[in-house]
Amino acid sequence: ADIGISLPGTGEQPAAPVFVDGRKAATLRGPHIADEFRKMVEDYIDRRFGRGAAPADAAE
Repeated sequence: ADIGISLPGTGEQPAAPVFVDGRKAATLRGPHIADEFRKMVEDYIDRRFGRGAAPADAAE
């Protein structure tokens, strides 16, 4: 996966490591994990495929 999250299990503290391009990028904590992860995904998509992305011919 390009970006993924490991959600806490039942009874665990609300902490969720986030991995980007195979490396741990952050650990989200607290009651807003879903909103924070959604923002990370949107930012990743923008960097990778949107305005911040390198032109297709430059990637080769």
